Order: sequence, then C-alpha cells, then structure tokens
Amino acid sequence: MKKKIEEEEELTAPFWMTTYGDMVTLMLTFFILLVSYSTIELEKFRGAMESLKGALGIFEGHESPQKSPYINFDTSVSSRRADLHQRAKQMEALILSEELQDIVEFEVLEGGILLRLGQEVLFDLGKASIKDEARPILTTICKVLKENLKEIQVEGHTDDIPIHTRRFPSNWELSAARALSVVRYFFEEEDIPEKHLIAVGRGEHRPLVPNDSPENRRKNRRVEIMIKWSEES
Repeated sequence: MKKKIEEEEELTAPFWMTTYGDMVTLMLTFFILLVSYSTIELEKFRGAMESLKGALGIFEGHESPQKSPYINFDTSVSSRRADLHQRAKQMEALILSEELQDIVEFEVLEGGILLRLGQEVLFDLGKASIKDEARPILTTICKVLKENLKEIQVEGHTDDIPIHTRRFPSNWELSAARALSVVRYFFEEEDIPEKHLIAVGRGEHRPLVPNDSPENRRKNRRVEIMIKWSEES
C-alpha cells in the first residue's frame, strides 16, 4: 500500500492543469478560426470593391467596360455651381442696371435662383391682374431666364388677413391667381414654353416673418419666382 501511495505522489502536474490546457487550446483554436474567417470576408470585400472600381472605371488601374469616357462628378458639380454663379452675376448686374434693387430681391440657392417681388410691385391690394407698370420688370427678368431654361416655379403668398370676395373666397385662391397671372405673362408675352412653367398658391401658410405688424404683413404679401436651368451649358 505504501508503494502505491508513493507512485501517486510522482505525478508531474496537478489535475486542474490538464483542464486548463484543454481550455487554452480550444480558445486558441477558436481565435484562429475567427481570424481566418475575418480574413476571408476581407478578401471578399476587397474583391467586390475591385470589381466595383473596374465597373465604374474611375479608379487607377481599372478600365470601364463602356467605351464612353467616365463622368468626373466633382468637376460636374463645380461646373454647375460656376454656371449658377455666373447667372447670379448676370441677374445682379441686370437688376442694378435697371435700378430694380429696391423692389426685386434675389437669392442663390442650391438648385437655382430665387427672385422675390413684393405684392405692391405687381398687383393692387386684393387683385390678381398684373399692373401695367410691372410688366417691364417681368420682361427685364426674362432676359436672363431663357437660355437653357429648365423650370420656372412661381409662388403666390399673402398675409394672414382673410379675404372673402366672389372671385377669391380665400387667400389660397388669391395667391394662386397671382402666381398664374405671372406664369401666363411669361407664356403669352415672353414665349416661354408651358412645359417650363409652374404656378403655386401658398396663401398665408408660408410667411417670411410673423404677421404681427403692418410692415411684416407687407413683407409676406409677395411673389417668389424660382428659376432652374438645365445642366447642359
């Protein structure tokens, strides 16, 4: 019996070391598998990106399957902005030369140029017929519009004072009629094709400033002309 006990004492490592070693080996195997799978996915991703680059033909080392030259998107955007900037300069010069800066505001937006005219410039209060003295103003504006024109959207706006007449039961009808009068003038007098023209009535629902004073109500009674040009120059 004593000999058997001595043999058991000759073990080289505790029992828990075997379990620990197995666990470490399994963890090592697990992480190796993770790394191998991630490498495979990375290679697939790289392959997909290379395929996309080749299809687009806009990266070095890959040719497009199409024979036509690729589009340089940055250059295209820069070109459109430069064209819009040039048109804005023309519009500003025209407004100054005709001394319209006190009655015509303009703003350069992402898609085009927005012109803003007060209601008193174009119409009498509560009316939708363009005043005779306003017609030369619209004709002057059209000098810059026509080349490569894409769209003209005319919006009529009013203040919040209700209107109740046989022709205009509400501000919606009044604002829409004013926008339509300007659109009709562009079509009939300036020969702008109908397909480029849009008339919108906003009523009192999109004020520039709160309708809390006579001056602010005057600012809100307006016509806005949004002009967009095609990308072709």
